Amino acid sequence: MDPEQRSDFQPPSRSLAGEPSNGRPGLPWRRSIRGPIAAAVIVANLVSFAVLAALNEAAARSDREVIAYDYSLQLSAFLDDVVVGVRLRPDAVMGWNGWRNFDDVIVAQAPEELSDGTFDVAGVYLNPLGRAQRPADFREDEALRMMSQAVERRELVSNSFGAAAPVLTNNGVAWGAAWFRISPIEFAASRTREIVPTFLLVLAGVTLSTLVLLRRTVLDPVAGLARAAGRLESGDLSARALARGRQEDELGGLVGTFNAMAARLERYNRDLEVAVQEATERVRSAEAAAMTQRRLAATGELAAGIAHELNNPLGGLANAVEALKREDLPTARRREYLELVSGGLQRMGETVGRLLRLSPREATLEEMRVDRPLADSLGLIRHRAERLGVQLELQLESSAGKEVLDPFLPASMERIRGLPVLRGAANELGQVFLNLFVNSLDAIEGGRESGSLPATRGCISVELGLTDAGGVRLVFEDDGPGVGAEVLERAADPFFTTKEQGKGTGLGLAMVHNVVAAHGGRVLVSSVEGEGFRVAIELPVHRAGGAAS
Repeated sequence: MDPEQRSDFQPPSRSLAGEPSNGRPGLPWRRSIRGPIAAAVIVANLVSFAVLAALNEAAARSDREVIAYDYSLQLSAFLDDVVVGVRLRPDAVMGWNGWRNFDDVIVAQAPEELSDGTFDVAGVYLNPLGRAQRPADFREDEALRMMSQAVERRELVSNSFGAAAPVLTNNGVAWGAAWFRISPIEFAASRTREIVPTFLLVLAGVTLSTLVLLRRTVLDPVAGLARAAGRLESGDLSARALARGRQEDELGGLVGTFNAMAARLERYNRDLEVAVQEATERVRSAEAAAMTQRRLAATGELAAGIAHELNNPLGGLANAVEALKREDLPTARRREYLELVSGGLQRMGETVGRLLRLSPREATLEEMRVDRPLADSLGLIRHRAERLGVQLELQLESSAGKEVLDPFLPASMERIRGLPVLRGAANELGQVFLNLFVNSLDAIEGGRESGSLPATRGCISVELGLTDAGGVRLVFEDDGPGVGAEVLERAADPFFTTKEQGKGTGLGLAMVHNVVAAHGGRVLVSSVEGEGFRVAIELPVHRAGGAAS
């Protein structure tokens, strides 16, 4: 370690606790900021708060009682005014501006206690402030009991639960009662103004002495340290706190330590940026090369199938065109050749369409079914499967049982269209299916070449059905050589592959996991060495409103 690195983490010459550090004596009490600040702050707070609390609380307690009683008188007078004869005007009650002074109110006409202890209301029963704000354990019978007592006594009844006042008609007859709770009365300005002179006299001396000491010893250094820390936090690693004069107290040591830390952090950050940039470039280069290799490998694997699909109709088209050049060709024969040309072009268009639908492009989430991407991927690997003698099977699970379908018949895809609608990108799911088919074909071909798989084995099946949650499940299974438990654990890791160098990138299953996860689904992989490989894909169903479940 060089001398500069050692100096960056040198501790301050004095410890914050005032105890010896590295054999040096601690700070004397007269030089420490703790004593004066602690004494000044404690005395100032005790004196100012004790005086304020004593004066303000005494006045507030008296005012709360007076105002609460005044609110109750206002409520009684208002309700007495809105009773006409023996009828209450509900519209006037509900529109009263004075309700803002209350937390809860019940207005009831002639509440009466029954023999079983419950209460009955003869007529009107109003909740001007509503019932929604009341707790579940609200004791409504207690409120009615207090109203009944207020009617009986013709006076205000109050306790810790609330208060009840009688409501009288214009001829003095008790119409009913109102139970209420006054809103908490919060006020300070009126009484605080009265004690401002006393408060200022008490606080002036304490504040002046405290601020003079705090500004020089604490406030200015801490403000500078906070500004430097804020710049450091925002990314300016050149920020430093300003050391004021020859300050040797705790804050001076803190400023020195902070500046040393910031200097070393700035140097480490420069080194880290360089290292991260170099590592990022290496990873990007490796990833780009691997993806290019994967795409080239996939292109090579599919080229033979695409060429076969295009060459077959091309030969027939060439013969038909030559025949159509003959002027003496009968009309029926000419029509037959034209139909042959049309069918060949349609077949070639379908092959190109499959390739375009599965080509990488910007994903667009939309309502879709699995039949189209599944049919496209099957069409692109059909030639290779036939060349290797690998059997392709399609199975559809339903309430009637398992139905075996021909994967290349349009009727089979019509049956699969009965599965629920998904929301996703058809081209991305098509790439997932194509990847799984290619992986299975690679495994079967490699197993035969290595001798670990008999030539009689070679089957890839796709089983479609519903998940327990009503989603769509696709199970891709082959009878290839499979893999062991150790390999299976790493099967979805990016860049992990068991293929020979140059024949695989290790991105196949990783891509499958990423695409399925982006569609809200999951992938379950299982295998037994020597018995095949199984990948189950579960995709959520698209619900109305754009949600998937």
